[in-house]
Amino acid sequence: MSEQLLLPGIDPPPRPLPRPRTKARRKEPLPHTLFFAIFPSAEDAASIAALGAQLNDRHALKGTLSEAHRLHVTLHDLGGYDTVPRKKVQAALEAAAAVAAPSFDVVFDHAMTYANSKAFVLCGEEGTAALADFRQRLGEALADAGLKPDRSFTPHMTLAYTRRKVEKHAIEPVRWTAGSFALIDSHVGEGIHEVLGRWPA
Repeated sequence: MSEQLLLPGIDPPPRPLPRPRTKARRKEPLPHTLFFAIFPSAEDAASIAALGAQLNDRHALKGTLSEAHRLHVTLHDLGGYDTVPRKKVQAALEAAAAVAAPSFDVVFDHAMTYANSKAFVLCGEEGTAALADFRQRLGEALADAGLKPDRSFTPHMTLAYTRRKVEKHAIEPVRWTAGSFALIDSHVGEGIHEVLGRWPA
């Protein structure tokens, strides 16, 4: 490769300045997340919370335990928002009111932490059929109202948040009764779950 010859008195062109490295900003979560969730009865919730404390000790999770009144199974995530979308909330409330309140048992027979997540959860398959059927009916009502519910569903209940990874393993089956379902406005980063509607009230 031949070198470029320069005439006397002519300086070589300056080297281009290095492009500044921009740090990619982490996308901040939107302050409101709307979702439908199903809740155990108060008695069942207390028993499940106690089980969470036992498993926390057994696996040395050193985790942040979910309080009994916050234990739930997410049914449909309606997305994140800067401000609460009132028209969408109203449509969701009307759709949910047309669905019969839950009346079935759920059985979770495994526990694990999700990959790439800090959530330590209860989960199951055969004992969640009635739960999946109820979610399907709610999803159809939401779709009829013009909303777009998620199709994918992995039934689970978060007991704690931990950095420790625990493989999926069998536990003594946990049977609980679905007591109600609700539309929740989660105030992201504030630890607040605001109930926008609950069935039965």
